[in-house]
Amino acid sequence: MSQNINLLRVLINCGEKAANIARVCRSNEELLALLVQEKTGSEANQRFEHDFKTLADVLIQETVKHEVGQLFPAMRDSILGEESTHFTNKLGHQITIAIGVTEAETAECLESVLDGQKTAAEALAAEVHMRVSIDTKLTGIPELCEQLDYSNLGIWIDPIDATAEYISGASILSDKPDIAAAGLDCVTVLIGVYERDSGVPVIGVVLQPFGYKLGEHDYSSSLYWGVCLPTLQAHNCSFEASDGQDKIGIVSGSEKSDIVQRLVDLDYDLVVAAGAGYKALKVISNDAEVYLLSKGSTFRWDTCAPQAILRALGGDIFDYADSIKQQLPVALKYKDPDTDSKECGTEWKRNANGLIAVRDLSVIKELLSNFKEN
Repeated sequence: MSQNINLLRVLINCGEKAANIARVCRSNEELLALLVQEKTGSEANQRFEHDFKTLADVLIQETVKHEVGQLFPAMRDSILGEESTHFTNKLGHQITIAIGVTEAETAECLESVLDGQKTAAEALAAEVHMRVSIDTKLTGIPELCEQLDYSNLGIWIDPIDATAEYISGASILSDKPDIAAAGLDCVTVLIGVYERDSGVPVIGVVLQPFGYKLGEHDYSSSLYWGVCLPTLQAHNCSFEASDGQDKIGIVSGSEKSDIVQRLVDLDYDLVVAAGAGYKALKVISNDAEVYLLSKGSTFRWDTCAPQAILRALGGDIFDYADSIKQQLPVALKYKDPDTDSKECGTEWKRNANGLIAVRDLSVIKELLSNFKEN
């Protein structure tokens, strides 16, 4: 079946369905409050004092797994995500989220999470099982190679990147008109495909569920995709280059002060923003020349999708520490570990050495020459 189906189109449609689910879950403050669970133990990102997941995160992740797994059975066991499927709502009820064969089965599961709120459960189940065909409205989506080896492809999903921003809903602008500092603008859905043997990311889909505000509580998506295969490079990210007057660097608010100073010394005008996916997207869209993170606080699900798009544009995401140590650009890779390693928590999933994301490879050369090890 998969030979007649375009994986990119499937992922684009899954991404839009994910965005729909995110918007539905966010549209009701009382519902959202019930659906928020704090992560603990190995699930938590130690960078944050509080780390959260929502039903929207888990539901989106399982929806993508379900749909791609059905259409591409050779990939079913290699579709990985940030969230566990276990969810405990504010009432203390623990439920395993599962997508049913029918809409009614999914609604029944969700009703358990929602403490009997049948109408809300049915609305979410309808979104999960709805047929989404946003790809029919898009131009330029390429046909993929018929010889694509799906058994050698894996997927990393971050169903809602910047979950804290998603929960708060507040919008805070930076001093740059095209870069938000925090809020719903920084929320992204990230779906990245990688080669399991080489670890190279090859297809990326990134959506901003709240990319365009249509009304007070009404939004539509901004969608970005890229393909970088040996026989095909394509994308929908033809943004104009910056005017060259300002060199914009985008960083985390927790970035080390000496790293910040080095970038300032290189004449970068720095902007602090939330969300790893969003910061990488600002490099994709030419709003920033570089996204640099010296800490190991991102994971494979944060970077796989935007890295594939950047590769399609001639850029990449590099390992910060290894690149500086070797004075050569060392790209992030996603090779699967052995089974024993997978059982050792989340550490193998972490981009432990930090990252440097660029669209123009000349930028990485300048950075490496000025970020030599002491």
